[in-house]
Amino acid sequence: MNVKLTIKRSLLSGRGSIFSASDQKRQRTGALQRLRPVQRLGARASVLDCGSPLPLSQLWRSRQKPQAAFSLIEMVGVLTVIAILAAALVPALIRQMDRIAGDQETAALKSFGDALQQSILRNRYIPGTTDWATNIATELGVDVANIASNTRNKPRFFLIDPNLRVGNNSSSLPYNQNLTNWPSGSVVTNSSGNITSPISPRVMIVSSIGRALPTNIVTEIVPNNNFSAIWDWNDNGNALPATSYAWPGWPNGDDLKVQRVQLGPLFVRLVLTANNSSTNSNEMGYYSIDSISTNNVPSPGLGRDGYFIKNSLLCLFVGRTNVDSQQVLSRDGSFVYEQNVWRSSLTGGSFLAGSLDLGSIVDKYLDAPENTNAMNTTVTNSSRYTGIAQQSVVVSNMIAYMKAYTNWAAAGFPNNGLKTTAQNVQGAMITAIQGQYLKNTYTPFPIDCPP
Repeated sequence: MNVKLTIKRSLLSGRGSIFSASDQKRQRTGALQRLRPVQRLGARASVLDCGSPLPLSQLWRSRQKPQAAFSLIEMVGVLTVIAILAAALVPALIRQMDRIAGDQETAALKSFGDALQQSILRNRYIPGTTDWATNIATELGVDVANIASNTRNKPRFFLIDPNLRVGNNSSSLPYNQNLTNWPSGSVVTNSSGNITSPISPRVMIVSSIGRALPTNIVTEIVPNNNFSAIWDWNDNGNALPATSYAWPGWPNGDDLKVQRVQLGPLFVRLVLTANNSSTNSNEMGYYSIDSISTNNVPSPGLGRDGYFIKNSLLCLFVGRTNVDSQQVLSRDGSFVYEQNVWRSSLTGGSFLAGSLDLGSIVDKYLDAPENTNAMNTTVTNSSRYTGIAQQSVVVSNMIAYMKAYTNWAAAGFPNNGLKTTAQNVQGAMITAIQGQYLKNTYTPFPIDCPP
């Protein structure tokens, strides 16, 4: 009885224990572990895991609310909407990209056409099929590859009119203006045998921003019908050029880009006439173009008549070395060498009433179609063919008469050899004029003026 009472008092007072020291330590350690702090994810404070048998990660998940997610049907619906929007927007986006690429290609081709003309004016050289891209690239300061192909790696082609004639009636491109090959410039003649500007001086640069061009389109002298079909093609229309070959895979002409270059305006006409009977080279009239070489002007008659590339430098000489004058050929011009002086027109710059230049009148007269039955003609199929135009003979004799009359007048109109010379030259001029209208055996005779 006393023993039981002693144990009970010890338990109540805490001063005694029936457990050993090691058992008491284990009990205290287990209590601390059941009261360990647990860090909540995303929370600022800690909570006490009061002895939960679950691991911390599972305990945290068990305390969260369930999250909503896409079902398979919802996902399929979203993808369907995206596909419909893509189908509606992508074609419009592609068309817009093609439109931008087309505008860029059009601008590029225009710059190439301008650069080609500037290169021709600078170098007095028109390139051909083998070096057109090189000359444009040099002028623009870019690589040749950037000229030969566009940004979509589609080749560009250089097309030449098959009827193009420059230099003479049998030559095309390339054309290199120099006095060694062309002492009178380009001397192409028309069907009447008169010198005219280069015939059909047309070239094109052609490219595509999409479909490949027909295999028939290559850098070359294109057959006439096909060249004209592309040249005359309406850029703003949907129809394709009416060429003799097909355009496989081309529903319309939207992808086709064409830059046309007309070379005719790059040429100016130059007429040089000499009226000098001297055979002394120091007194004869000479000229040079771009200081390449010096050539004499044949006398008498129409010495040199031809077309030169604009901006060429003309030098006129008295003899081979004495420079008379220089000027840049920016427009048509004519000069006459007389009494060891070069004059700016066939009449020395005189004008009629109404500001009509006599030199222009003479130019138009020389350009007029020839009478194939005249005393002289350059028309080869005429029975009167001599290789000389009668208009040139008339102008030459008129100049000779004016010179003889000037000498006679300067001396005070004496009744001597100067008068006789003027009369003789006047008779030759009348004969030349009558020979202009010679028809078979009919020669017009002067009729006295009424009193």
